[in-house]
Amino acid sequence: MRRRRWSTALLALALLAGGGTIAARGAPEGAATAVPVGSAVCADCHEETAAAMANQVHMRLAPFETYGRPVGCEGCHGPGSAHVEEGGDPALIRRFGAGEPATAETCLACHGMGAAREWRATAHAAEGIGCESCHAVHTARAPLASCRECHADVEASFRLPSHHPVREGHMSCASCHDVHRAGESALVGGEQRLNDTCYRCHQAMEGPHIFEHPPVQESCANCHEPHGSVANNLLVANEPALCLQCHEFHFHAGYRGSAGHEQDVGGFVRTNPWGPTGMNRAFTTNCTQCHSRIHGSDLPSQGVPSSGRGLVR
Repeated sequence: MRRRRWSTALLALALLAGGGTIAARGAPEGAATAVPVGSAVCADCHEETAAAMANQVHMRLAPFETYGRPVGCEGCHGPGSAHVEEGGDPALIRRFGAGEPATAETCLACHGMGAAREWRATAHAAEGIGCESCHAVHTARAPLASCRECHADVEASFRLPSHHPVREGHMSCASCHDVHRAGESALVGGEQRLNDTCYRCHQAMEGPHIFEHPPVQESCANCHEPHGSVANNLLVANEPALCLQCHEFHFHAGYRGSAGHEQDVGGFVRTNPWGPTGMNRAFTTNCTQCHSRIHGSDLPSQGVPSSGRGLVR
């Protein structure tokens, strides 16, 4: 049984490498009996495309890297003898268009490993966005087409005062997103926790810390916009407005016995020695002037009953 499998595999490789008649997947009906003619014949008419392909990654692959699969023109477009004999009739060669199922199936015949296996379950596939929609196969480097062609709202975020340095060329959409991966956001760190993607670059914020800040552990997006923001440091709002979304009416806290009204919160009282102007003062002070370790701390806050939960220096 094992010997028969090896014989079948070797025969298939011989056909692919040696130029036997191949019924290409997705090929036109009239090309079913066509045979390969070689990329040099294609170059006689398609000079510019052939020149670009000469330095393209597919053409630089060694035979052992392709497992016997043809990687020239006919590796994707199918055997070209009928196309050539009929004066270049486009109906006799496999042609590709963005989003066509045949395009993706052809690419996945070789690129079917890793995250590419998940492509059929992605939001891109559901919207009819295939390989050719993003990849320029004939160019020398075959870069991803700009994501902003579809995600214009995200691209606009990179023009806000605080943004990830995508426009500056220091990172790309692929730094955080794997477009071949299934999931709503296709994050490189997985869909379970946004933080796992952020921590790939921001390791210092990960911890673990003895004294944690719960919103940080829950999701970085509780405080940060991932693409861009008008607030500093990609925050969803500037201080202290951001902090006051959870710490409502929080002025400076003092010990029990200080001036002010006693509060039933961990031994603290709310002090407002400024009277009617207290709210204005609260909104013109940055919380991180004192609470600098907002991502978590390993140091106890000396003299403060809540210890490290104060997240101070």
